[in-house]
Amino acid sequence: MNKRIFTFGLLVVLVSGIAFSQQFTLAVIPDIQSYTNHNAQKGVWWYPLNNMDMLMAQMEYIRDNTVANGGTIAFAVQEGDLVDNRSIFSSEWRDASRALMLMNGLIPYLVVPGNHDSDRWSRINRRIPFQSVGWSTFKKYFGNESPHFKNKEWYGGSYNGGMDSWSILNVDGQSILFLGLELETPDDALEWAQSVLDMHKGIPTIVITHEYLEITHDKQRPEYLEFADSRNRIYAKGNSPEAMWNKFIRKNDQIFMVLCGHSYGGPYGEGIRVDVNDYGHNVYAILANYQSRREVDDSIKTWRTLIDSADGWFRLMHFDIANSSVHVQTYSPYLDRYETDADSDFTINFDFDWKKRFPAANLQYLRTSFMKFVPTF
Repeated sequence: MNKRIFTFGLLVVLVSGIAFSQQFTLAVIPDIQSYTNHNAQKGVWWYPLNNMDMLMAQMEYIRDNTVANGGTIAFAVQEGDLVDNRSIFSSEWRDASRALMLMNGLIPYLVVPGNHDSDRWSRINRRIPFQSVGWSTFKKYFGNESPHFKNKEWYGGSYNGGMDSWSILNVDGQSILFLGLELETPDDALEWAQSVLDMHKGIPTIVITHEYLEITHDKQRPEYLEFADSRNRIYAKGNSPEAMWNKFIRKNDQIFMVLCGHSYGGPYGEGIRVDVNDYGHNVYAILANYQSRREVDDSIKTWRTLIDSADGWFRLMHFDIANSSVHVQTYSPYLDRYETDADSDFTINFDFDWKKRFPAANLQYLRTSFMKFVPTF
C-alpha cells in the first residue's frame, strides 16, 4: 500500500491598505509560447520581430496595474505553454521566467504546466504522436522551489513539485481559492486537490488547468466548445477533461469556474461553456488562447513571419462579488486595444446567491502551523 504525504499550510493573501469593496481584477495570461519561442526573435533565421516584446508589454501592464501600484489587479494566473520547444532552448525558459518575475513581490500568482512545457515529446502511436514526458525543466523554473514561489507566504501549497498548487485571496472579507492543476490531471493529483477543498469547505474556487475545452472550428454551431478530445490524451497517466469533470469538478459545489487555454481553433481562441454540477449550479468554463493571432505578422507582409505572433492579447476579469458578477475584457497592451466582440467582452451574472452557495466565503484564512494529509490508495 502506497502512501503519499501532502504538505501545505493554511493561509490567505491579505492585500493591506486596499479598499476593494468586494471588487478586484484577475489577470489571465494565456499560452505564451509564441512570445518565448527561440525562433521568433529578431535575427534568428532572419525573423523580423521580437515576439518577446509583446509578452513584456503584457507583463509590464499587469505590473503597473497591480493593487500595489494603485490599480485593481490583485491576482494573476498563467494557463500553461510557457515555452514552445520543451527543454530544447533554455533561453525560452529564462525569458518566460524573466517576464513573469515582473509580478513577483507585487501580487500572488499561479502557473500551471502545458503540454509544451514537458521535457520532451514521445511518439506513442499514430494516433498519439506527441505525448508529454518528464517535467524537470518546468519544476526548475516554475516549481514550488523556484524563486517564483519558494518562501512566498501567499503560496498555499503544492503537489508533485509544483505541478499542482493553490492560493487563497481575501477580498474585503471574502475569500477565493485558486487551484492550479496539471493538464489532464491524474488521479493522485485529483486526490490531492480534493484534500485542499476539504480543508477549505465552502470557499468559492476557481480551477486553472491548461487543457479543458476544445474549439470544433465551426463557430456557428451552438456546441462548438466541447470537452477536449479524450481519445488523444497527451499525458499518459492523466484523466481526460471530461473525466476531470465527472470525477472532481461536478462533485464539488464550491468550484464555480474553470479557466483554460491550449485550444485555439483557427482565428478564435476563446469561448465559454456552462455545465450544471451535481448540485444544480452552473460551472463556467472559460477558454482563452490567442497563439494563432497574427495581426502584427500580417502587417509586416513578409514570408519570414511564419510563427504566429499572438498579438499580445490577454484577459482582465473584473469581479464584483457583492453583485455576483464578473466582467471579462480582452486587451493587448502591445496594440493598445481592447477586443470588443461578444466572445471577448462580456459579463457573467452568476445564477446563484453567492452567500448561499459559498457559506464559508467570508472566513478569513490565516497562516497556521503546517499540516500533513496522508491518503492511502
